[in-house]
Amino acid sequence: MAKVAVLVPNQELELIAQPLTEEFSSLQVMEVKYIRTAYAVQRARELEQQGCDLIVARGVQARLIKRSVRIPLVEITVTPQELASVMLDLKEELELDCPRIGLIGFPNMFSDTSQFNRLLHIDLRLYMAEQEEQLEEMVDKALQDGCNAVIGGNRVCASAGQKALPYKFIPSGEESLRNALATASRVGYAIDLEKHNSAEINALLNYTFSGIIQVDKERIIRRVNRVTNNLLGRSTDVLLGQEISAVLPNLNQNVLTDALLHGKEAYAFLLDIDHRAVVVNVAPILVGEQIEGAVLTFQEGQRLIEMDSEMRRELYQRGFVARYTFENTICEDPETRRQFSLAKRISRFFAPVLLTGEVGSGKGVLAQCIHNESLLRKNAFITVDCSAWQPEMVDNILFGNYTTRREAGDSYAEMAQDGTLYLSHVEMLPLETQYKLLCLIRGHFLHNGPSRPAAAHVRVIASTSVNLIARVEKGEFRSDLYYALSVLTVEVLPLRRRRGDIEGWMQRYLDEWQEKYKRYVSLTQGARQYLREYEWPGNLDQLYSVCERLVLLTQKRNIDEIFLREQLEQMTPRLLPGTEQVVLYQDRRAVELAALMKKHKGNRQKVAEELGISKTTLWRYLKKYDVHPDSL
Repeated sequence: MAKVAVLVPNQELELIAQPLTEEFSSLQVMEVKYIRTAYAVQRARELEQQGCDLIVARGVQARLIKRSVRIPLVEITVTPQELASVMLDLKEELELDCPRIGLIGFPNMFSDTSQFNRLLHIDLRLYMAEQEEQLEEMVDKALQDGCNAVIGGNRVCASAGQKALPYKFIPSGEESLRNALATASRVGYAIDLEKHNSAEINALLNYTFSGIIQVDKERIIRRVNRVTNNLLGRSTDVLLGQEISAVLPNLNQNVLTDALLHGKEAYAFLLDIDHRAVVVNVAPILVGEQIEGAVLTFQEGQRLIEMDSEMRRELYQRGFVARYTFENTICEDPETRRQFSLAKRISRFFAPVLLTGEVGSGKGVLAQCIHNESLLRKNAFITVDCSAWQPEMVDNILFGNYTTRREAGDSYAEMAQDGTLYLSHVEMLPLETQYKLLCLIRGHFLHNGPSRPAAAHVRVIASTSVNLIARVEKGEFRSDLYYALSVLTVEVLPLRRRRGDIEGWMQRYLDEWQEKYKRYVSLTQGARQYLREYEWPGNLDQLYSVCERLVLLTQKRNIDEIFLREQLEQMTPRLLPGTEQVVLYQDRRAVELAALMKKHKGNRQKVAEELGISKTTLWRYLKKYDVHPDSL
C-alpha cells in the first residue's frame, strides 16, 4: 500500500483533509499536516527518507517540493465551482455590475477560467507568478490595472489589505481536496504495481548467478543485484547514483557509448575487476524506438595472478617485456586498421593465437600488442625463436633440463606462468616438443625428466611464415597442435600490401638510429615516394636495417631517392641461379625499364609510347632508377 503525506498551507485545509483521507482505503496516510512554506521542503525531504511514496500539496509549497525530492507529487487544484463561488460572493460585496477582479497565484493552482467573464459577467484578469517574491508586485500591477478586488493566497491577501484593496482568499475546500486524494489514490495504485514488479525483478536478479548493473542514458547506475555487490565488494546504497566509469574504470566506454547511442550489443568481452577476468555483455534498453539505458551482465571467470615486483623487475632486466601496444604502433593503412580491430577483439581472451605472414612483416610486434591489450599485461611476456636453436636445445629452453634444473633455474614455460609465451617460427619445433606445447595450452606443464605434470596458466601466441597445413599433411606438424593454435588466427600482411604504414615505420626507425648515433637526417619528397613504391621483400626487418645504414653512411643531411636506392640495392644482393656469384638486387621498375630499352634498342620515343608517357617523364624515370641506355 502506497504511503502518502498531505501537506497544506493553512489549518482550515488541515481540518477538512483529515476526515477525507479515511475515504481512500487504498492509501496509507503517514500524516496530514499544516506546514509553513519556509519548512515545506525540509519536511518533504524527511518524509522521503522515511519511505514516503507520494506527497499531496498546493501552490508554492507544491512547486518547491517538486523541485527538491524525487518522489511523485499530486497538486491540489482549485475547482472551477469553488473559484466561481468566491467570485460571485466578491461581486455581490462590491455591488458592481461587472467588477474587474484580479486572480493572483501560480499556474499549478487553478483550473480553466476562460469562460468566467461570460458566465459570471465579470472582467477577470490573471496574474500568474513564477516566484513567491513576485506576488506583491502582482498586487501592485492589479491595482494599477484598475482591479476592484483580488483573489489570492496569504501573501496576496496581506498585501492587498495594506493597500486597502478588497480581497478574497483562494478557496480550497472539500471538493478540491477530494479530487487531489482521488488522483493520489490512482497514482498510489500505480506505485503499488511498480513495487510489486520491482520486488519480482529484484528477486529474479538476486537469485541469478550473473552480476547485473542497469544504467540510464546518462550512465548513472540505477539498479544492481546481489552478485554485483559481492563482485565489487560494495553495497547497493553505495553503488546507486554513481557514474559507471567511477565504479568500473577499466570498462571500455566506447562499448557503452555504442549501446546508449546506437543500440549496439556487445557480447562476451573480458574485463579485469579486482584481478578477476570477468566476462561482460552489454545490451541497450529499448522503450519503443527510444534507448533509455543499458544493462551490463557479468560472469566471474578465473582469478588473475599478478607477478610480484621483484620477479617483474628480473624479467624486465632479461628483456622479457612487451614494448609495443596498439596505441604506440604504426596504424595508418586501412588494412592495418582492420587487422588491429580483429587483434584487439581477440586480445582479451585467454585462447591461443596463431599469427601468419611473411618473415619480417611484424608478427612479433603484433604479439606484443596483443599481450599488452590482454588482462595479462602486467605479467611476463616470454619470447622464444624456435628457429634459432637445435631441436634438443629449444626443448630444454622451453621445458627445462631435469639434470641441470638447479643450476639453470626455471624454464621459459615456467617463467611465462600467468603471462604470455610467444613462439616465433613454431613450425621448427620437433614433434616431441610439439606435444609438450599442446599440453601447456591445455593447462598442463610437462617438465623434462621423471616429474609429474603441473598445472599451468600460460597464454600461447605462435607465429609462422609457412603453410602449417602442408606441414601437417607431411606429418611434420601435429594436427591437434595446429587446431589448438589456430582457434584465433590473424594474418599479418607484408608491407607492400599496407603501404600506408611504410613512411611511419621509416620515420620511427630513423628516429631510433638518429638518437643512438647522434646523426640527424631528412628525407626528400622523392625519397619518400620511392619508399612508398618499393616492394620491401624483407618487410620491417629490411626497413629497420636500411634506416641504420642511411643514418650511418649519408654524407648529406638530406637523403634523396638516388642515395636511398643505392643503399637498398647494396643491401639486397642475390645469387645468380646455379652459381655462387652475387648480383645486386634491382628494383622491379628498373628491370622493366631496362628490358624495354633493350627491346627498342635504346629508342626512347618507342619506349615512352609503349609506357604511355612523355619522353621527358621517361628521362626522369631512367635517371631515378639509374638505367643507362649506353650500357644496354
